[in-house]
Parts: sequence; C-alpha cells; structure tokens
Amino acid sequence: MALDNIGWLVEQELARCDEIALATRIAEAEAQKALILNTLTEGVVLQGRDGAIVEWNPSAERVLGLSGDELAGRTSTDPRWQALHADGTPWPGESHPAMVALRTGRPVTDAIMGVCHPDGQRYWLRVNSQPVLDSSGVAHHALTAFADVTVQVQESARRAELEDALLRSEEAARVSLDALEQGVVLADASGVIHRMNPAARHILGYEASELSTLWRGPDWATYDESGRLLPESERPIHIARRSGETVRGRVVGWRHRAGHRVLLRLSCVPGVVGSDRFLVAFTDITKDHLAQRILDVTFETAPVGLALIGHDRTILRCNDTFSVQAGQPKVDLVGLDVVSLLHGSDQPAAAAIGRDIGIAIDTAEVEQRVVRPDGSEIWVKTHIAAIEDLQHPMAIAASFDVTRERRLLQELSRFGHLFRHANDIITVVDAHGDVLYASPSSERLLGYPDGYRDKSGILGFVHPDDLAEARPHFLSLVQGKREAGPLTVRAHALDGAVRYLECVAVNLLDETDVGGIVITARDITERELLAQQLTHQARHDTLTGLGNRKLLDEKLSAALARAQRSRAHIGICFIDLDGFKQINDHHGHAAGDDLLTDVARCIIDNIRTGDSAARVGGDEFAVVLEPVTGPAQIIDVAQRIRDAIAGINERVDASIGLAISTATDTPSTLLQRADLAMYRAKASHDSHIDANDLFREPEAQAATLR
Repeated sequence: MALDNIGWLVEQELARCDEIALATRIAEAEAQKALILNTLTEGVVLQGRDGAIVEWNPSAERVLGLSGDELAGRTSTDPRWQALHADGTPWPGESHPAMVALRTGRPVTDAIMGVCHPDGQRYWLRVNSQPVLDSSGVAHHALTAFADVTVQVQESARRAELEDALLRSEEAARVSLDALEQGVVLADASGVIHRMNPAARHILGYEASELSTLWRGPDWATYDESGRLLPESERPIHIARRSGETVRGRVVGWRHRAGHRVLLRLSCVPGVVGSDRFLVAFTDITKDHLAQRILDVTFETAPVGLALIGHDRTILRCNDTFSVQAGQPKVDLVGLDVVSLLHGSDQPAAAAIGRDIGIAIDTAEVEQRVVRPDGSEIWVKTHIAAIEDLQHPMAIAASFDVTRERRLLQELSRFGHLFRHANDIITVVDAHGDVLYASPSSERLLGYPDGYRDKSGILGFVHPDDLAEARPHFLSLVQGKREAGPLTVRAHALDGAVRYLECVAVNLLDETDVGGIVITARDITERELLAQQLTHQARHDTLTGLGNRKLLDEKLSAALARAQRSRAHIGICFIDLDGFKQINDHHGHAAGDDLLTDVARCIIDNIRTGDSAARVGGDEFAVVLEPVTGPAQIIDVAQRIRDAIAGINERVDASIGLAISTATDTPSTLLQRADLAMYRAKASHDSHIDANDLFREPEAQAATLR
C-alpha cells in the first residue's frame, strides 16, 4: 500500500512537471504570435463563430481607422460597416469574406473590398479570410488578413479610363475617316498600305493589299492633268518623302482598276506621328475637270463676245470674240472696269445696270458703243445675266456686234440695192402691213419662197404670243413715227420651226423711191437661246431642273402678295431627306445625284397644278402650295410626297415640315416655321399631325410630318 501511495505521488509530480512545461510552451507561442501580429503591416483580425472580432493586431486599427474599443465584438454584419464591391455597389455583411469562410469552411482569397474610414475617406483593401476548423471539420473561428491597396486600385482605374479613352478616340478616328468623301491612304516608306478608307477604295477600285503591290511595282504610273507621264522625281508622294515637307493640292492622274484614268487633287503628308509613314489624301475631280474643260472650250469658241464680270464690274475673263470687239488683247482686258470700254455718253446707263444686276434685276439687255484704243467705235448689243454667288455676285455678259445693222438702217434710203444682198431679212410693207418686197434672205432663213405672201400681212408671220407687243410698234410707224425697235419677236418658218428675229423698222412711206415701211430682221435664235439658257441656269437647279432658292423666294413673295390681297392662305412644305448621306457615302455621288433627280420627279408628280417646287440645298426641297383652304390639303400633298420618296429606296425617307401663311407673314418667316417644323419631325420621328397646329398664332403655326 505504501508503495502504491509513493507511486501515485510520483505520478502526480511528473504530471505537474508536464503541465508546467506545456504552459511554458504555450506562453512562448502566444508571445511569438503577438510579436508576429504586432510587426505585420497587414491588418489581422480573429472572428468567432458568430462573426464577432475577438482578437486583432495594431495594423488592423490603423488600416480600418478604428480603435480597439471600436473593433472589439464588432461583427461583419454590423450596419456601421460601409463596404463596397470593386464596381462601387454595396457589399452586404453576410457575404463578407470572413462570414463566407465561417459558413463554408473554405478560404476566401484576394477579395477587393472598399471601406469608409471615420474621416469619410474611402480605402480599398485586399482581403484573405482563412477558416479555423475543429477536429470535426467545422469552422469555429475565421482569421482574416487585409492590406491597403488603395493606390494600386486607383492606378488601375486610371489606367482603365485611359485605355477606354484611347479606344474611344481610335474608334472616333476610324468612323471619321470612313465617313470622309475624300480618299485617305496611310502607308510606310516601303509602300505598304496600313490603312485605306472606303472612299479611297471607291475612287481607285483597289483594296489596300492590291494597291500596296502596285505602288511597290514598276507598273504604277502617275500623270499630270494633261496626261503626261510624270517621272518619279516629279511625283507628289516622292517629293514629300524626299523633302520631308507636305505637298498640297497637286493634280495627278492614276489608273482605276477598271482601266480608265481618274484625275485627283492630291496632298501628301510625310512623317505622320513621327514615324516613317506618310498620309496621302485625294479627291476625285475627274468629272469636275471634264465639265470645266467643256465649259472652257465652249466659252472660248463661242461666236459671240463673252465676258465674266466681277461684283466690282472688273473683267475676270473674256473670250477671243469679246477681245476682237474691244480691240484689245485678252490679257489687257482682264482687270479693267467693263464700263471704261464704252463711249462716255453710254457709261452712266451701264454703271446703273452694274449696280442693279443681281440685286434688283437678274438680266438686262442694252445697246451701247464700244470705243477701241485706235479711236474706232462699234455698236454692241449685250445680254447680261446675274450669277448667284454666296460671297461676291458676278454676271455673264454676251455681246453681239450690231454695228452693221445700225449702219444699214442709217443708210437704207441711199443704198436700196443692198436689200438683195443683205444677210438680214429686209422687208418692205405698205401701211396695211401687206408685203411689197422681201429680200432673198427670207427664203434662206425662214424657208418662204420668193413671192410668198401671207393673207394676214407681215403680222401673219409673228408668233401669236408676240402679237400684242408687235402690233403697237407697227401701228406707231403707220401713224407717223420715224423708227421703231429694236424689237425681238418669234417668227414661224415654213417648216414649222420658230426663229427669233430682232427687228428694226423705219417709216419711209413718204419716200418716193421706197413708199413703204422698211423692216430689217436679224436671226438671233442662237443668241436668244443662249441668253435663255443663261437666265434659266441662274434661277434653276442644274441637276433636278427645279427652281433654286432665288426662284423660290420670288414665287413665295408673289404668292404671299396674292394671298394677302385676297385674304387667302398659301402652304409650304419643307422637305429634308433622311439617309441621303449614307447613299452618297456607300454608293457615290452619281447614285446620290440619281436619287435627287428621282426625288424631284416624285415631288413634281405629287403636287397640284399651280403648286411649285424648288431645291433649296443639298438634299432639301420646298413646295409652295397656292392656294390652300385648310390643313387637309397641305397634309394630303405632304403625305403623297413622303410615300413616293419612301418608294424610291427603302433606305431613304423624308422629314417634312408644314406651315400655312398668315396675313403678316413674309417669305422668310413662313420658310422659317416650315424649316423648324421639319427639324422637329426629324428629331421626334413622329408621323402624327395635329391639323390645328397649322393655324395657331404665331409660334405654333407649323405642324410636322415624319
């Protein structure tokens, strides 16, 4: 028994020694753990099963901005936490990393969490949470470590913003480049093309790889505008690359893939963005160049004197015939005041016309004397037509030498034998208008054989529409007036053709050798048609044949005046095409021109008799409806026009603004309301029409149709 007691005592002593050693080791481990936690720059917290914080290190207080008292016992679901996800959305407490680790028993790593310090500043933390498992695998604690990565997150956000801005900038540049009507090619020094926009492919017919091969090969030729093959040293691209300086606006010719030559206005910029690359931009001027050549040839070879007159009356350009009429070389005439060529007594009237042309009048016709440097004089009859220009008005002057006609009239009593040899038609009629004599030229110009007489006399040859003007002139001669004219009338030829005749008449009824009224008529058909053409071109759109803005203003002013006198109303439709730019961009200007022509035809086909249409801009049209009695009429016309345009091309529609005049309207106010209505239609895409809007005073007096 004693031995048993002694053994028990020994066992108890040994057990007590093991406990002391174990406690010592535990104390040492706790000291090491505290040392490690206190020296870590990362914040560390230990949370119990319920998520409450039971332990933490000093770095946790610093990173979170909270004291130990504020941390003790706080759980992840505490409403005072204001945690955010990386995208800025709130982070619910039950889904914090520690709570997930406790709930699932699996670690959560590299979670980026935003927290708000008590001072209001937001900090970003990288969080790792590790579950502490018991022997059964159940998490009874969670150890969470977190580091301040605010700087890295902000830098990453700034980098993402810069990358996004760069992408947006590159996309904007690409869209802008693709939208250009001008061809643009970006190539390097070896001739490899790195970028080529759709316009360049359309103008040349090649893809980038194909054009690169041609540029680097020996078969790619460059011509000047006259068709001369340019040596490499004279080619704009070679000059720009050699000199390092930009070459602008050079006209060159290249071959299209289809084989024909295209004429381009080209610029080359070397050293793009500091590299060996160069940028080539070009515009197809083939059609413009051809049109200019045709115009130049027509201008220079015209059998009448032609001169382009500037807004200050100076001669900008003239042809050989005009030079002959003035008796001076063309080079000396350019820059002169055209009025200075005239006789002093004729200058005031010419100067007055110069002030009024393009402002008060569109055309003028005048006979004046030109005094040549050698002192000789000639009489010219000049047709003047204004040319619209946004900055400086100009005019075209077509002059005909009428000196001979004047001399013939002055000497007719002494040179009666010239009747049979004159190029003009010389006719002698009695006081009743019956023809006594007609020169042989009447048969040559009008086809009537010698001896032919019309039962209605001389007036029987005159076009019915000109009789009202011609008859008073003839009667004034019968009643004793010495001379009449010049008078331009239309005459019927034997074959039914209509000829324009410029007539001058002299009363020689009292002259024994003549005994009649002598009429000299000159065939000015070519001149008159040219003048009509110039006048028509000054007031009409050359592509569609519709009136232009100037003619629209005239018609609108006249229609408003009539409406205000009769207390009636007129309507206006302002039409703008939607999708027209895409047609031009994807199919070229020729397709765009065809579309505009078709739209003009649709408008003409769907307006009423008496209404008028005009093209007032690139893809803008206007229709004047006169008269209208209510909204239904103008809406009906607008709907027909819109439906017709929509039927031309499924990618093209029209936005139409409508307005009806009031008693106080001017052309500009009425057009402005219709224009604003059109823009509302374009913006709203609204096809509903409130007819009452058309008559509201005054701002809401326009309705829109989309």
